[in-house]
Amino acid sequence: MFDNINIVLVNTSHPGNIGSSARAMGVMGLSNLSLVNPKDYPSEVAEAMAVGCSDILDNAKVYQRLTEALEDKMVNIAFSARPRKEAIPSIKIDECINMIHDNPEHTYNIIFGNEKSGLSNDELLLCDKLVTLPTSEFYSSLNLSAAVQIFSYELLKKSLGHAINTDEKKDLIFLAKTKDREFFYQKLINLLESTGYIHEKSKQSLIKKIHIIFNKAKLETHELSILNGILASIEKKINT
Repeated sequence: MFDNINIVLVNTSHPGNIGSSARAMGVMGLSNLSLVNPKDYPSEVAEAMAVGCSDILDNAKVYQRLTEALEDKMVNIAFSARPRKEAIPSIKIDECINMIHDNPEHTYNIIFGNEKSGLSNDELLLCDKLVTLPTSEFYSSLNLSAAVQIFSYELLKKSLGHAINTDEKKDLIFLAKTKDREFFYQKLINLLESTGYIHEKSKQSLIKKIHIIFNKAKLETHELSILNGILASIEKKINT
């Protein structure tokens, strides 16, 4: 039912949270789980906390780097316990669920950071949207698996209440995959370094802005091909 959804847990400290997240996913119909650099995994604790959803753990993919976990999906949505200064578009949970429901042709990574520190600023630059769940002003930190549960529940509730027939959707938009966007970003950065536009003093700031600008553009596959063609023509002209 949710083959286009991939839950991504980054730098998870406690294996129990991995197992609890798998259970939260399983009872709501999600099955795709990716683990990025987990501190303790595989783990009997994770298996015990999964309670009947150990098949999700058995099929989970483990990566060393977040970029590897994201590359085959089109849209990356980060969950954070607090607002961030990075200029990543912030949306509410309802907007997030509606976006996924209304665009089932897209593939999504739903990304959750470390229990204590969350996602780093560099990790957030890989994301297209940022969701912050509303909590009490007195205690704002949700347990990792609770955050996964809220997302999974809201997605299932929306899907059961408003079924959508993808066969009737016209003019489907297919966004470029993360790995293809990252390839383009690196080509653009390399080109701008060669022209002197990007230099060591401004490099980090400009790289951040390039990611943010193009992530906001929601590049489609054919649009990215055009941009790569433009870069190739510029490189050819420079090298002749």
